[in-house]
Amino acid sequence: MKWDSARQSKERLLARVADILTELTRSGPYAVSPEWFTVDLTMPQARVIFLLMQKGIQRMNNLASTLAISFSRATALMDQLVEKGLVERWTDPEDRRSVLCALTDNGKELAQRLLMERRSRWEERLAPLSVEELQRVSDAMELVSEALQRAAPGAEPAATASN
Repeated sequence: MKWDSARQSKERLLARVADILTELTRSGPYAVSPEWFTVDLTMPQARVIFLLMQKGIQRMNNLASTLAISFSRATALMDQLVEKGLVERWTDPEDRRSVLCALTDNGKELAQRLLMERRSRWEERLAPLSVEELQRVSDAMELVSEALQRAAPGAEPAATASN
């Protein structure tokens, strides 16, 4: 009986934490950064930018596979991003049939700017908390970070704004 009560309590707490995290990501006037409205990118283009930011140099066929799109669609996306000066591509010197893609400096700067905008919004929203409250939030978020690492063994840590 005690085991069932503990399991139900954990399930309720887990659901509550998930609800809070969902609300945090959707709440406030800053749910979508105004910076996003100044960027001339489609959602598929933005996905490519963040994928290349996370994974680095990629082969076109890997990009298409990861994004679950056709090779021709991936090529069209790359054409658009190359034209915007955000991505560069070249023939793989080790396999001339393969094309490699990477972010340009402008592409990296754009991705970082968008991520930093999100970070600054969080800082604005948390600024009203006292030092003690911020310490409690920090301790709790460290637990969340540790849980994420335990839930995905072998996974690379998420990129941070300082990376």
